[in-house]
Amino acid sequence: MSKIMINGGVFSKNDEELIDNVKAVYKDNVIAYNLNGITIKITTFPDKLLITRENDDMKLNLEFEENKRLVSKYLIKDLGLNVKVETKTKKLIMNDNNLKVEYDLFMNEEFSDSFTFNLEWSDL
Repeated sequence: MSKIMINGGVFSKNDEELIDNVKAVYKDNVIAYNLNGITIKITTFPDKLLITRENDDMKLNLEFEENKRLVSKYLIKDLGLNVKVETKTKKLIMNDNNLKVEYDLFMNEEFSDSFTFNLEWSDL
């Protein structure tokens, strides 16, 4: 397990969430950190990326594989409601100290927005 410092963000036409000098833990291809009360885990596989965002109210799993549409779930905990979420990955780049994914998000089969997620990290 190593401690790392991460920078980057999630960007869309309507919103942005900056990740600026956030401490994280990197172990077994999983980066884990907390941001604004949300626990975020990023798991890398050879050709795929999984992002899990969770707090007391919700749990969102997003899967990414370049040039594929993948179905995931968005759980609203207090309602026990699962919403179908689908990602269409346009670009996925994973290197030793950074990653970038460009994707379209669909909720209940309707287009929601286009996003770019990028993350860079270095050892503490």
